[in-house]
Amino acid sequence: MPTMSRPDTGDPLLRAFLDAETEEAALGALDALLGGDTDRALRDAVRRALRAHGANVMHADDVVSEARLRLMSRLLALRRGAGDSIENLLGYAASTAENVCYAFLRQRYPERTRFRNRVRYTVARHAGTRLVKDEHGEWQCGTTRPVAARAGAARAFLENPRAWADGVDLDRTLPLPDLVNAVLARLDEGIELDRLVEGLAAILGVADAHRLVPRSHAPDIVEQLPDPAPGAGDMLESREALDTVWREIVDLPPRQRAALLLNLRDPEGGAVLHLLPATGVVSFAAIARVLDLQVPELERLWDSLPLDDLSIAARFGLSRQQVINLRKSARARLARRLRERPAL
Repeated sequence: MPTMSRPDTGDPLLRAFLDAETEEAALGALDALLGGDTDRALRDAVRRALRAHGANVMHADDVVSEARLRLMSRLLALRRGAGDSIENLLGYAASTAENVCYAFLRQRYPERTRFRNRVRYTVARHAGTRLVKDEHGEWQCGTTRPVAARAGAARAFLENPRAWADGVDLDRTLPLPDLVNAVLARLDEGIELDRLVEGLAAILGVADAHRLVPRSHAPDIVEQLPDPAPGAGDMLESREALDTVWREIVDLPPRQRAALLLNLRDPEGGAVLHLLPATGVVSFAAIARVLDLQVPELERLWDSLPLDDLSIAARFGLSRQQVINLRKSARARLARRLRERPAL
C-alpha cells in the first residue's frame, strides 16, 4: 500500500523515498539516499571526530556502518509517519554519525571524552570565553576579552603545550573553568575545541589506558552513584545508561532527588551534574526542573556544586543525617527499579 505524501517532509531529497508507491520502489530510493553525498557526509563526520580524539581511523568503517543503520531506521520510521521531518538530510546524517562516533569514543576513551565534555561546557558557559561553530562545522574557542597575547602564542601552544605552559607560568592547579579561561586569554588567535582539549590534556596529564569499557548492568551504575566513588563518571558516560538512570531519577521523590544529585561527585571530586548537559541527554533546564529550581537559581548554585551534606541540609531545613538517609533511600529505590529492567 503506498505511503501518503505529507506536506512537511522537509528536505526535497527525501521526496522520492517517502512518496514511493511500493515498498520495492521505496527500498531502491533508500539505497540511493544512503549512497553518494550521504555516505560521504557520514564518513567525513566520523573521520573528523576520530582524528580529533587521536583515535585510530581503522575503526571508521564500523562506526560508519552503525551510523548508516541508525539513519536507515530513522528514514523508515519517517516513511511510516513517525517522527519529525528532516529539513537537511546531509546535516542530519553528519549529526547522526557524530553521535554514534562519540558513543564509541566514550567507551574506548572514557577519560579523554569526559574531559572534552567538561572543557566544551566550560568554554560555552564561562563569561570570558566563547564557543562557536565555523562554516566547516568545527567548534572554535576563543576569549571574549581584548587579546594581549604574544604573536605566535597559539602556534606555540599547539606545538608543545607543556613547554608553552611553563613559558607563560600557567597555574595548573586552577579549577578547570579558570584554567581554560587563562589559556584562551594567552592565545593570539582562536583555536579548535579538539586542539584545545588535546593541549590541555597534555598539560594536565589526562590520558586513557586505551581499553574498551565493558557494557554494564543498570544496577551497577547505581552502585557508582553515591558520594565520591571511583568510576562514577565513567559509568555515566554511557549515553544509554545515563538516559535510563536519569528517567528513574526523575521519578524519585523531590527531596531524594536533591539529596542524591546535589552531592554527586566524579572520581576527581567534581560535580557530576557539570558533565550532564554536555552529553546531550540531560539539559541544564531539565536539571533545574528535577531539582525544583528556576534556571537562574541553578546558575547561581552551579559553581558551588557538589554541595556537602550540611549545605543540602540547610537548604531544606533538615539534619545532616536526614540528608544521608534520603540519599540512601534514593539509591535503594533506583537499584530496585533498575533491576527490573533488561541489562543495558
